[in-house]
Amino acid sequence: MYIKYALIPTYKGDVHYPIYMSGYDAEGIEIDAKLSMITKGLRREIYNGLRNISKENASVIADYISAIITETNPSDNYRKDIIRLLYSFSKKNKNKPFKSITREEVILFLNATQKSESIDPLHKWIGTYNQYLIYLVRFFKWLYFPNKDQSKRPRPKVVSNIPSLRRKEKSIYKPSDLWTVDDDLIFLKYCPSKRIKCFQAMSRDTSCRPHELLKLRIKDIVFKNVPAGNRQYAEVLVNGKTGSRHLPPDQFFALYQGLYRS
Repeated sequence: MYIKYALIPTYKGDVHYPIYMSGYDAEGIEIDAKLSMITKGLRREIYNGLRNISKENASVIADYISAIITETNPSDNYRKDIIRLLYSFSKKNKNKPFKSITREEVILFLNATQKSESIDPLHKWIGTYNQYLIYLVRFFKWLYFPNKDQSKRPRPKVVSNIPSLRRKEKSIYKPSDLWTVDDDLIFLKYCPSKRIKCFQAMSRDTSCRPHELLKLRIKDIVFKNVPAGNRQYAEVLVNGKTGSRHLPPDQFFALYQGLYRS
């Protein structure tokens, strides 16, 4: 059955908007609507990636993302990473139905992240390998046991006995990769933007993740007076991976300039 015109949500650039499309069967319209819902707010490439795999696998991914939105309310970044991994996984296996995937095919996909010592001497690829493994294990747990509580879903055979890898290095960063106080001061001296100065100072003081700082609004900054002495400071309420927490930045002057004088 084909419908001549159907109103479904799609994309133009990074903006969600409705468009009339012809030649779509009822199943295709339903899947497109599901894909549009789970990719709402994400870049167009994520939606297009789902459109470029089989309808069956795209529909399964849509159902999984809808499930984790209900169960855990993931961030946009997490949702984007999961969707990108799963449609890449589908392409790698030539759109083979997910329930037909074997353990060997999962291992083959994970092993594709490996890099040689000459290319990756700090073994950064191991972090990617372990992250992909976590995502795939969670996905296949849901795929085979969707009606169980997420914390009680057992590992199906397709991802059983696939351990995460350990890296010899405690950190992928060298001491020389980190900015010193002098580096920060030089940057703050010559940076022309007060807002970027503010961001850099707050990043240094609070050790927040970039996305935690980028989500801050003026209402999240609470200015307080020190009881003893004529001094003022600010507390920042950030909400991220480790939950909500109040952090007192030291660079009050940079904070004040960045928020109120630019």
